[in-house]
Amino acid sequence: MKLAVLADIHANLEALEAVLIAVEKSRAERLLVLGDVVGYGPDPVACIYRLQEAKATCVLGNHDQAMVDRRMVRGFNWLAKDALRCSQPLVGPEELNYLRGFAFRHVEHGASFTHANPIKPEEWQHLYLYTHQAWCMERTDWKINFVGHTHYPGFFCQQGSRVVRLTSSEVAIGRHRYLINPGSVGQPRDGDWRASFVLWDLERNRLELRRVEYPVQRTQEKLLQRDWPHYLAQRLAKGE
Repeated sequence: MKLAVLADIHANLEALEAVLIAVEKSRAERLLVLGDVVGYGPDPVACIYRLQEAKATCVLGNHDQAMVDRRMVRGFNWLAKDALRCSQPLVGPEELNYLRGFAFRHVEHGASFTHANPIKPEEWQHLYLYTHQAWCMERTDWKINFVGHTHYPGFFCQQGSRVVRLTSSEVAIGRHRYLINPGSVGQPRDGDWRASFVLWDLERNRLELRRVEYPVQRTQEKLLQRDWPHYLAQRLAKGE
């Protein structure tokens, strides 16, 4: 059995479609999404519909929460605020109810799936820093922890008292604990503009990071045509 793990779609339909095609070709049976279905991108409703059609299991991201509870927008930076305010008129009651159904955490196959720090996902802590990663790995109840939020893909392994970043794009799961970030589907920030996701092969006990090209110019055109902040379009082609 294979699971496809996605994060940070951010209403980028072209990127999501490319990933869904790659997931189908990989013969993954399930789709799990680590939050932030909406925000930044021009197609929040279409992305919601596609995930519903795919019967994806989704956890709550901070942008999803802010779409449902507009008071949360106050804690965002100006660009995220502008994008959410542009998106809000597009999202109707049915789509909001769908987002409200997302939990902070999902657990299966001995793994946790959250948007942010798996210990306290509701606090939306990014796991950029080594100290935060080590604190999380020491306290987690799960062997494998899938997280998003940073838009940076990475495999991290706890070996004794140390947390080591694994540089391979494919990892064999051993006896250690792991922190897995699949990167972002709709807005990568690691200098690679291609959509990213992770495949978890349960039978072979392996994880694989994959990158997928998509027609980024089409997404950029939509953003510019709607007169949304231009940087939202520019950053897509740069992976920033």
